[in-house]
Amino acid sequence: MPATRICAPAVGGYDVAMSVRFPIVVSAVVTFMAGLPACDCGVIPLDKPPGRLAGTACDAETGEPVAPGTTITIEADGTVLTATVGDLGNYAFPRVPAGDVVVVLPVDRRQDTTVGGDESVEFIDTACRDISLEHPGSLSGKVCNAHVGDVVAGADVVIVLPDGTQLTTTTDAEGNFSFAEVPQGRHALSIRGDGYSKTELVEIGADEAVVIDIGDACAIPNPGDAGGVRGLVCAPDFGGLQNASVSITLDNGDVLEVRTGDDGRFVLDNVPAGSHTLVIQKGSFRAEQTVVIVGGEMLQLNEAECALEPDDIRVAFVTGSRNDHMRDVLGSLGIEGDFVDVYDGKHGSDASGGAEGDWALQLLSEDRLIFQYDIVFISCRAFEGDLRASSQMRDRLREFVNRGGSVYTSDQAYGVIEATWPERIDFEGDDQVQGAANKGESANNISAQIVDAGLAASFGGVNATLHYPLAGWSVVRDVANDVTVYAKADVNLRSGGGRVRNAPQMVGFKDGEGTVIYSSFHQEPGINPDQLRMLQILMFEL
Repeated sequence: MPATRICAPAVGGYDVAMSVRFPIVVSAVVTFMAGLPACDCGVIPLDKPPGRLAGTACDAETGEPVAPGTTITIEADGTVLTATVGDLGNYAFPRVPAGDVVVVLPVDRRQDTTVGGDESVEFIDTACRDISLEHPGSLSGKVCNAHVGDVVAGADVVIVLPDGTQLTTTTDAEGNFSFAEVPQGRHALSIRGDGYSKTELVEIGADEAVVIDIGDACAIPNPGDAGGVRGLVCAPDFGGLQNASVSITLDNGDVLEVRTGDDGRFVLDNVPAGSHTLVIQKGSFRAEQTVVIVGGEMLQLNEAECALEPDDIRVAFVTGSRNDHMRDVLGSLGIEGDFVDVYDGKHGSDASGGAEGDWALQLLSEDRLIFQYDIVFISCRAFEGDLRASSQMRDRLREFVNRGGSVYTSDQAYGVIEATWPERIDFEGDDQVQGAANKGESANNISAQIVDAGLAASFGGVNATLHYPLAGWSVVRDVANDVTVYAKADVNLRSGGGRVRNAPQMVGFKDGEGTVIYSSFHQEPGINPDQLRMLQILMFEL
């Protein structure tokens, strides 16, 4: 039978289809409805559902996010709502009446926007900006290859800005170059020419004209009445290593020493004629060779044999996440086999592994086993509970580094550094809460900028791609003044937690005679080559 339209007051219409097999039911319904008053079967409109508004509030003068706890107000449909900003200047209003909205920002700045029903709006504060682009400076200079005593003409000169933008020019016939406008800040300057490669950092101030002389005077160093030696120190299969020690100890005990430059090259002059042992050392890597010096001549070493190799390095390797394959990096540099002792980092004294399974109890107990080693590698997610609970263990770890040992930790092993050197690196989240920094959003590709001149020179550039396939990696927010930032990048936090601009990705610092290095990333199978190379190069700092 055809559908019957049934209407009730202030309710609306409904179509009811009844089978002819139920005539009594249909008749009863029709009789009932006939007794109801007439009604308008139009649909009563519902109010629009609320929307959501989120954004970042910035200081009008600096362009940076405002301080945590700052109040943000919105006015919408006669309703006034307030929220406080988080650590990154971010805020959110989860239920905003649909329609026109006035956002009241710090110092009573008012901006209009519109929020639709059931719509999420990302509000843009016009004060948020990169102030380094305002009042740019300039950079000019001259490039000289001091090792051959001549200017470098026709070389590519590149400045890479934090957002990845590149400023490019070339040197003229006299080795000169210039950039008319360069944003304020610290930038990597990369120079590549025929037989010449160098990267260094330059600092540009507001409206400042910076002039630099790269290579100093274009003259081959005078070997003196005695003689001299020059050459290149490099890592296996890639570029030069800066700040490596090159020395000769004379028969009378005097030591002649120089340090390699940013490109890994050195010149050691005024060396007495005769046969000497040349010692090259960078971190725990060391090489020796015999050189014969002729008076009045400069000996050029074979640059094809510049690579440093491990020399009796002892390594304690602490296991952790199955995704952290840091041992592959060590193996690529020849650090394997008898060089490496493995310790269980997956269990602690309160876990199923028992006390004998905890790396900290073995390495940092009263027998001071850690002092047998040159370097301690602590993998991502290695158990840190016993170290956090014992001031004696932390004191021994600090003593190990102070006496010349080195420590490398990756990703979620950040707690080792946070507990032992809390003043050096500021990790995301509450320092008192274990794992609070594990907020990084997963990302297959993050564009990073190498901001350390030595790393950039060895790497061969200032741009690198990082790989974070798993969410929850540990985020660094800032470092102390005496901590070196090797690379930085803009990163997203999980669950709408905002974005950290210029977050350090790999950092390091000296403590006494030793070195500590931390990276937010680690080595995984199939990782991109940029990340692997950065890890390989930084091994020479340990």
